[in-house]
Amino acid sequence: MTAENVLPFAGTDEELEKYLQEFARLAGGWVGKIRSEGEWMLRAGARGSSNPNTINRSTRIRRMEGGLEISSETDCLPWLRAKVRRIQEFRNGQLADYLTARVRGSGPEKFDALRLSAPFAPFGSGVAALTASFTWVVLTGLATFAFTYLFTVLASSLFMSWEISRIGIHSGYLQKLEAIPLPSPEEARSTSSLGAAAVFAFPIAFFAALVQMAALTACDLGLRTARLPQASFLFLTILATLAFWPYSSLGAVGLAVPIPLGAALGASIVWSLRRERVREGPKPQKALILVGVILAASLAGAIVPRQTPWKDALLRVALFRDAWLLGNPLGKSIAATYYRYTLYTAEPLKEIYSIDGSRPTQQQPIALCEDDVTAERLRSLHFTVNRKPGKMGGIYVGPDGVPPGNSLEELKANLDQASLRSFRGGPLRDLCSISWRAIYYAGPLVALLVLMGAFAPFVSILFRKLPPRMATFALAAATMVTTLILVLASSGEEEAVKPADLADALLNDARVRMRHEAAVRAFELDSTAELADALLKTADDPDFRVRLWACAALGKSRDARALPKLIQHLDDPELFVRYRAAQGLEYLGNPGAVPALEKMMRERSWYEGVYALEALRRIRPGQY
Repeated sequence: MTAENVLPFAGTDEELEKYLQEFARLAGGWVGKIRSEGEWMLRAGARGSSNPNTINRSTRIRRMEGGLEISSETDCLPWLRAKVRRIQEFRNGQLADYLTARVRGSGPEKFDALRLSAPFAPFGSGVAALTASFTWVVLTGLATFAFTYLFTVLASSLFMSWEISRIGIHSGYLQKLEAIPLPSPEEARSTSSLGAAAVFAFPIAFFAALVQMAALTACDLGLRTARLPQASFLFLTILATLAFWPYSSLGAVGLAVPIPLGAALGASIVWSLRRERVREGPKPQKALILVGVILAASLAGAIVPRQTPWKDALLRVALFRDAWLLGNPLGKSIAATYYRYTLYTAEPLKEIYSIDGSRPTQQQPIALCEDDVTAERLRSLHFTVNRKPGKMGGIYVGPDGVPPGNSLEELKANLDQASLRSFRGGPLRDLCSISWRAIYYAGPLVALLVLMGAFAPFVSILFRKLPPRMATFALAAATMVTTLILVLASSGEEEAVKPADLADALLNDARVRMRHEAAVRAFELDSTAELADALLKTADDPDFRVRLWACAALGKSRDARALPKLIQHLDDPELFVRYRAAQGLEYLGNPGAVPALEKMMRERSWYEGVYALEALRRIRPGQY
């Protein structure tokens, strides 16, 4: 892209170089003379900057008969050309005005340094401009996430294909060893790598978009943060490369680069559509910025979940799922898709065995062992044992493999060390853990910001069409009315179920919300023996969100009548009820559930089968 302008200039080369150096100091940048071509190059800005004041630009100043030829060239993506051209032309106009004024005798002190270094106000000034800018920021965030997600899905689909193939081979080995594999080889073969990649990519894309948006926002706030988008791109590339490197040193970069690349492209598309604002006044006062930061921090403190044990956090996630996903067809479909593919996304992050409960392990590890005593110990640790010589997946225990030790504790320690040495997924597991925690803690705040972004254009229009005082009054009145409506709408939902009233709420409350809350509270109890009668009836509740928790809680009653009820719900129409019924049978511990649980492992999806497997391991330790 080229923008040209011829400027009359009667000064000497020494004067020209002096004036260019002055302008570079005031506007931000540096000047160098190209001796061989007899021209000067003025460079400023940073690649990847989203701040119109600091976009990367190079301006050539060449002597010619009658004046100076000023041309600016910047490499950019096609959809950015129009915006970059406007900014370059404005900057060239500033340079031309400065050189003309200096030749006519004006001193550099007469120029406003702020208007030379930062002529644009990325967020504008006044309520109308600020709210409009906030909407653009939200749109940029949504586009950044969308493109990051798309690129991450495409990049990780090959990785997921490898993992699904490996899981299928492992399931085939289990089947040859007469175990019930999860998933079955047939289920693994029918699994879409693109679907698994869609689940795998979501948290990583969210985290990457969050990092990129933080860098872009900070870049827009000041001149000294112009290189933060570059740092974000480099950080995400290195982080993703380290995560995938143990799997494939050659393919790691190919898997990693699309993640920040998608983030940068998504942000650039919205940025190209956003009009830059010429600064109309001084920068906002520091006190105003401080107040804004305090308000933002207060809002974040109110919205972001508190630090909590991960087990409790998972329960909160399940309750969020019940309230916001399972109540509508689209949300229910999203949840079901997640449960269908999550094994394939989690399996690369699992070790063969670990003595540390915080390190996830494979559900059905295989061990090759010919010693009878060691084989029994391995079965007690949930290994499927291959007694026949030959290679059939898994880990080798004994004389030439993992030392069996003289006791179960020694065997555990040796397996733990061998698993750590052979495990490749540590860095990827750390990345996924950080990403899921980013969703848990930052997700509510992001959702609120998106809602505020949808409302902001109306505020902007309000302050453009009405006088400031009237607009402020109208906004305050609308806020008060909205708050009142929300209070009135939620006032009837504040009632909570008391522990003493759980049975009555389960049986008699006409409100689904109250029955659901009672079932969840019952599930949190160590024993539900006193609620057995109520739970037996609530297990057939017409709302499956109530049924699923009632089935899980019913198992804790240890009541013999729970066995046929829970076995019945292993065939419930709803996936969510089926796996919770299996969990209830795990708590119940009745051997009469074994045939039904084995059938579930064979005929249902791997996710339901995992709950059935856990139940079988509790009912008959050492056999599964």
